[in-house]
Amino acid sequence: MASITDTARAFLAIGGRVWIGPDNALGAMLDVESVYSLSLPDAESERRRGIGRAFLSAKAADPRAVATLVREYGQSQGPFIVWEA
Repeated sequence: MASITDTARAFLAIGGRVWIGPDNALGAMLDVESVYSLSLPDAESERRRGIGRAFLSAKAADPRAVATLVREYGQSQGPFIVWEA
């Protein structure tokens, strides 16, 4: 089983971003094009969807751990702390 850090890094590697907003809320997003592009083979698209699901499940299960990673590895961008590849 992958660690939450490995899962988060895999999510970032496929175009994901994780942030903490000015209200201290944790957020995450994945560029749809990086998962559902017609130029991706079906197997790669499915692999990326699996990574996205794994990360979002890990974030829901332990948001404090993900927030700690964002604070450790993220960069300040205005009032946000953003962790991206």
